[in-house]
Amino acid sequence: MIRIEALTVAYGDKLVLDRFSLELPGEGITALSGPSGCGKTSLLRVLAGLQKPQGGRITGLPAHPAILFQENRLLPWRTVGEQITDVLPPARRDELPRWLALAELEGEQDRFPSQLSGGMQRRLALARALALGGGIYLLDEPFTGVDPARQARLMTAIRALNVPTLLINHEPSAVRLADAVVPLDGPPLTRLP
Repeated sequence: MIRIEALTVAYGDKLVLDRFSLELPGEGITALSGPSGCGKTSLLRVLAGLQKPQGGRITGLPAHPAILFQENRLLPWRTVGEQITDVLPPARRDELPRWLALAELEGEQDRFPSQLSGGMQRRLALARALALGGGIYLLDEPFTGVDPARQARLMTAIRALNVPTLLINHEPSAVRLADAVVPLDGPPLTRLP
């Protein structure tokens, strides 16, 4: 269980999270929902250790989070295969086919990001974050430009990795596939069987 207690995040005089408290499961896929500006990305950045809150504490957070940012952050001079193998230690570089298959990018390893569609670029960025690994996946809009059928397959593949996952997504089809949904503008909800 990940406990967030009285978390406060502000940008200058703009308060984004005001003594925000929440308990998150330490397993499965949890989706954060809510309108733009309600603090979803700020919460992920705090959990990733990329932003220091003005107050509050977090306990139970697994070590070494892997984060997928809203932007793909792909290196234009590196191929699809290199984007993934660059994050793998040498002993794991033979895993490239696994991550290409997960992202449904088989046969694309020698192409460059500029040769991919927007949805393919997003799937590549997701595969790179998942390949990096860690104790928790923090995924900000992982399915932008990805069709609903492929979103469902990706969610199944992420779930099979058995790593606690916290994701932000505005795609209702993806949110419905999460194990739990936490609206930041209302009470937490869990997925119905």
